[in-house]
Amino acid sequence: MKNAKVVGIDIGDYRIKVSYIVKGKITEFFYENVPDNAVRGGMIQFWDAMAEFLRDTFKAHKIRCRNVIFSVPVSGVYVRTVELPVMTVKQLDLNLPFEFHDYISDNTDKYFYDYAVIERSDKNMKLLAVACSKELIERYRTLAKNARLNAVGLVPDVIGIQRILIRYNQLYSVQRDKDYAILDMGDQSFKIHFYNHGVYDVTRSLEPGGYSFAETISSITGTDVHIARISEEENVDDIQTHEKLVQLYESRAVEIMRALNFYSYSNTANTIDTLYYFGGSGNIRRLVQILSETLNIPVRPLSVLNGTKDESMRDIFNLSPHSYGITLDPDEEAEPLSEEEISDISRCHESYDTAEKEDVEKKNVDTETLAGSGDSGEDALKSGGSAVNGADKPAEAEGRDGSAKKESGDEEKLHRLEDRDEILVRLDDSEPEDRNRKEDISSKEENIEKETKAVQESTLKSIEELTEQLSRGNVGEL
Repeated sequence: MKNAKVVGIDIGDYRIKVSYIVKGKITEFFYENVPDNAVRGGMIQFWDAMAEFLRDTFKAHKIRCRNVIFSVPVSGVYVRTVELPVMTVKQLDLNLPFEFHDYISDNTDKYFYDYAVIERSDKNMKLLAVACSKELIERYRTLAKNARLNAVGLVPDVIGIQRILIRYNQLYSVQRDKDYAILDMGDQSFKIHFYNHGVYDVTRSLEPGGYSFAETISSITGTDVHIARISEEENVDDIQTHEKLVQLYESRAVEIMRALNFYSYSNTANTIDTLYYFGGSGNIRRLVQILSETLNIPVRPLSVLNGTKDESMRDIFNLSPHSYGITLDPDEEAEPLSEEEISDISRCHESYDTAEKEDVEKKNVDTETLAGSGDSGEDALKSGGSAVNGADKPAEAEGRDGSAKKESGDEEKLHRLEDRDEILVRLDDSEPEDRNRKEDISSKEENIEKETKAVQESTLKSIEELTEQLSRGNVGEL
């Protein structure tokens, strides 16, 4: 990486997450809540306001580094695998736009294209190609300029995770044909990213996301939705076991199970043996428990793929691996860990998980004791008697929740800004769907019940639709 100091920025619907990297090492990681409705579906709605917010955030955290790389949601880019005859870079520049002809309805000249070589033989080569609208690239450049920052890169979030997986494979000497399923438990939607042989393949989106849980708690307790988020994450008065919440958790677990089954049906030779998760809803212990009980494979936090004992790295991996992954140098190969180092790191992860479980159990016991001597869970929250509404805890307080493939020889790399005139990546111009719509709570409950009953009936139809879609080409968003 040419920049000794760089800041990775992941701007989500609920939070902005920032990783400050100095000489390849994480120096600081923090997050801040973004203004309401400033971001939808990962796409910024108010660019001027976001620039001011970034400027104030950097000042508040005393970050003086101005070189930044932005993580861009997969919903805003086209990422696909293509196979072509071996050709020169100039020939690729001419041919890549045609590979996206079926996916871009607008003029292809309005997009910037980039690629990385995955495999190469004497006659053919397999590429991971991306396309991004020049207009969106310019918007990010302007955003950085107005925030008094220097944009040195724009990278799809799925590529950031891919770089983490490749680094994990190198550290732990994992076979290159290993497949992965990564669950992003986001605010507006959940997404499962599939990686074939460590290279991004496809994404399955599931709506709504964690925000729907907070809305339900808000309706149950009569509290503000922001307070409801904290109540859920900290499991105040054992709110996670409420019947309405459990229904939502179970419904979401079934959807995730179906998505995994769809992928396995279409990729029978896949080697996926674990579902790794990250994101704000990963803090919901009851949701993770239900997910583990529903799936026939282990469910583990993405932080277990962290090849160090650094606790700050655990926070990054559990909340925003994108902000860290996009800063990794795809040209740099990690030195494999020794068996002793791997065992030491594994013991560290296990001891942390054990301590966390014991802490959760202790909190549950304390909650039950308090509940037995006073109001019920709902009444306590409504009356403002819980710690969340106490005068000593501000409403905005939050608990922390948590690439291109390395090539050998003369294989091409994904270009960075220093190598080309454009920032990496292409995004489309379509406006994201408004996912912040409010629904009547009673209607929502009916929809959940109907959806749960219809799961088995729709499975065969969904499999047929997915198979037909995949037969038409490999797209970045199902």
